[in-house]
Amino acid sequence: MQDQKQIVEGMFKPEAYPQGPGKIELIQTHISLVFLTKKYVYKVKKAVNFGFLDFSTLQKRHIFCEKELELNRRLCPEI
Repeated sequence: MQDQKQIVEGMFKPEAYPQGPGKIELIQTHISLVFLTKKYVYKVKKAVNFGFLDFSTLQKRHIFCEKELELNRRLCPEI
């Protein structure tokens, strides 16, 4: 969880974004950290394991991010 804390701290730094993010707002769900900026939204999967949902390793989170993009692109191909 220390890595997750460092990610949150880093995502609140304007230099973490390719363009000026403006105000940075964090919304948390039970499985994600969602960072809202002036123009874009950045979503980070939390390192959690609920048994039915295992995001406990970076590799697993990456796989699930890829699957989420694949599903979302069916309705919104530009993401």
